[in-house]
Amino acid sequence: MVRVSNTIVAIFNCVTLLTGLVIMGLGLYIVARGGATRCDKVLQNPLIVVGVAITAISLIGSCCRVNFALTLYLILLFLLLLCLIGFTVFAILVTNESIGKAFSKTKIMDFHNWLRDNLADEKHWNHMKSCAVQTKICQDNNHKKLSDIQSGCCQPPVSCGFVPSNATFWNRPKTRAAVKYSGDCTAWSNQQDTLCFNCESCKAAYAVTSRKKWGQLAVSNSCFIAFITLLFYSIACCARSNNKNDDSHHRFRGYP
Repeated sequence: MVRVSNTIVAIFNCVTLLTGLVIMGLGLYIVARGGATRCDKVLQNPLIVVGVAITAISLIGSCCRVNFALTLYLILLFLLLLCLIGFTVFAILVTNESIGKAFSKTKIMDFHNWLRDNLADEKHWNHMKSCAVQTKICQDNNHKKLSDIQSGCCQPPVSCGFVPSNATFWNRPKTRAAVKYSGDCTAWSNQQDTLCFNCESCKAAYAVTSRKKWGQLAVSNSCFIAFITLLFYSIACCARSNNKNDDSHHRFRGYP
């Protein structure tokens, strides 16, 4: 008789197998397409690695009637859970201000300022700046409600007193010609590939946005870990137990 737990495991792994193939296919498509932007190149390797990992684990898990394969599947799934838990804890530490400050006092690392410091790194920031220019995030700057990144990167700070000519072209006011501009005011340029991408306000906007996204990712990871641990991992363990019982039953009945 087909066990319900084995059936659930098989169905789940068929779904994840298709998901892994799609993710891997996207990564390979970026490689094969050629002429990819820097944003695409940043994504292609993670997509291929994640796609291959999900596909491999799903193929092993699909052999749910083979006890050895199911045992190996549970081990790999456990390692995946450990990685997710580690990433989720790290994401909470770098996004939650109070927790990040508390753990930063342990001198393990400065969790609270980790995102900001990584954005301040010239190499990382040049990659992000190039990606922002290529995705043309400032083309939608005509809308009244701007995102944090558009506000910080697509227009000069309000304190500079620049007068807008259009959505992305700003003029210095003639009445303040004697004022010595500094900081973000001097970093601003009307060149579309520069704008305020070299401004501290732009980096701060990216830090705020990244902190929000990482916080959301930590919550979704927590839900996924709870689902895998409490529901699916228990079902997979039950399927393994069923396989053992079936093997014992067959030996008792004299089957090879």
